[in-house]
Amino acid sequence: MRNTIILLVVALALGAYVYWGEIKGGEKRKEEKAKAEKLFPVKKDSIKHIWIHKPTTQFEFEKTADGWMILQPVKTDADESPINSLLYGITNTKKIRTFKASAKDLATYGLDDRAIKLEFSGKGIARQGVKIGDRTPVGGNIFVTKNDSDIIIVSSSFKNSVDKTLFNWRDKKVLHFKKDKIREFTLRNPHGKFHFVKEGSDWKITEPLQTKGENSTINAVLNKLEWGRINSVAAETPKNLSKYGLSHPAYRLELFSGKEKAKLGVSFSRVKNNKAYGKDDARPHIFVVDSFFVKPFNKTLFDYRDKKITTFDRSKVDRINLLYKSNLMIFEKDSLGNWHLSTGEKAKNWKITNLLSSLNSLKATSFVDDHPRFLNQYGLLNPEGHIEVYAGNDKLVELQIGKAKNDKLIYARNPLLKSVVTIKKSALKKLFPKKEDLLEPKPKKESENKASTDTTKKK
Repeated sequence: MRNTIILLVVALALGAYVYWGEIKGGEKRKEEKAKAEKLFPVKKDSIKHIWIHKPTTQFEFEKTADGWMILQPVKTDADESPINSLLYGITNTKKIRTFKASAKDLATYGLDDRAIKLEFSGKGIARQGVKIGDRTPVGGNIFVTKNDSDIIIVSSSFKNSVDKTLFNWRDKKVLHFKKDKIREFTLRNPHGKFHFVKEGSDWKITEPLQTKGENSTINAVLNKLEWGRINSVAAETPKNLSKYGLSHPAYRLELFSGKEKAKLGVSFSRVKNNKAYGKDDARPHIFVVDSFFVKPFNKTLFDYRDKKITTFDRSKVDRINLLYKSNLMIFEKDSLGNWHLSTGEKAKNWKITNLLSSLNSLKATSFVDDHPRFLNQYGLLNPEGHIEVYAGNDKLVELQIGKAKNDKLIYARNPLLKSVVTIKKSALKKLFPKKEDLLEPKPKKESENKASTDTTKKK
């Protein structure tokens, strides 16, 4: 028993030695080795302040609650992408080789007055830095030094992350906002003033008239403001906005964010030589964008409004009235989902489906009159064509077809929407197919089949 206890104690001691000495100790040595290999063994989130001294320019960056700011040479927001690249370079760059050099030899490695000096500090990090010199003759790496005596060779990507222009470092967003927080906005452009209000996931136009908006076209305005980027900065603190065409801008957008409807504003000049100037109300600088940037802002009322004339749930439809040039056809759906003419003939289900699809996707080519007082001039007092779609006794949609405007267009109207519009004349073939095209062929009678067979035999 005593021997067993002794063996157990020895085994536990040996296990503890292996665990703490070999496993845990090995992990610690590995961590220390990795730490020693790094140019700066610091953590990214600990860095709060960065200085970059170039022979002609000085940069200073500070981390705030809202993100990184540039403090020098101008005070403005920083672009998170190059800052993150710089932080990665500081915290992950490894030493490739280290050797000694005298102070008089520093110029040989580009580590004299021509060098870029990088410094940083932060939480638990005293201010420290490194000089960045020339590329190595072989291998394309770079020389750096932390104390003017030890020359360290590191990857050239480290210098790439440091050596940037002010424009590279600065934030290039036109406007700071969150698209999902915008519930309404106003746009003024050469075509007029438009006010948009979001209801659920859809946009509604409330000015210059109240109507449903074209979601894709309206969303394109906000998408451009959110994702578009400036091409350059024309002036940091301009004294005269008229010089840039911004005292009376060609495009003016005001966005209202959140329940409090906090207002954000941005203006753009007219396009000249493929560029336009812009200014965010909250920041002093004038920026430059290209003509493609302002394209979503330069639309007409027709572009921004929904052009669908009819909208209904096709699955609920069980009766269709088609009237064209005094010819009336009434189609009804039975309990099995098959369509029949009111006189009993069986219809081609796929043809009726196509007709309903054409009606549901019909779009206006122009809006002629949103508040018509007289319909006779459009041939809509006594329409040539008339479509009514029902679900039981409920009328889902109605479409009236008037006279031709020209060879390609014809007047039309949905009484529920009131507006007189034009549609393509070619759409009539899909909306009012011929009766024989809509019906299934009649089955031949037995006597007709026999006569046909006899005639074939005689031949």
